[in-house]
Amino acid sequence: MTKLIPMAFNEFQKYISFAVNEYAKEKIEAGTWQKGNALENAEQTYNRLLPNGLETSGNYFYSIYENANIIGYIWFGTDSENESNAFIFDFEIYDQYQNNGFGSKAIKLAENEAKNMGFSTIGLHVFGSNKRAIHVYQKSGYNITDIKMQKGL
Repeated sequence: MTKLIPMAFNEFQKYISFAVNEYAKEKIEAGTWQKGNALENAEQTYNRLLPNGLETSGNYFYSIYENANIIGYIWFGTDSENESNAFIFDFEIYDQYQNNGFGSKAIKLAENEAKNMGFSTIGLHVFGSNKRAIHVYQKSGYNITDIKMQKGL
């Protein structure tokens, strides 16, 4: 059975070190940041978003469990542009658990959590190259609201 459990402090410590590095890598791959300053940019972004770490108000971190195994994580919080909206800042199902429907189940569980907290909508960002995630989100009922495009010269 898939369920969300609030993230423990030790899980958050592992998550944050992984997430900062992964975010820097994704921004480099997307062509948004240069390799030389990507890690510093990622650290600044996470420090700005989470000045009090796990205890930052308006942010909710969950470990995703399937039975007794942690199979991923999801972080959502209050959208900075509209407080009635939730925003998924980060979400991952670990590689060995992908393609089993866990992503769709976890998204639905997060939506239910957000609804129970009083949010009226939930949104997210996905890198254009992440076709698997785009498929999961569209299958889950998410619609494109903005598209940012770039061309190499």
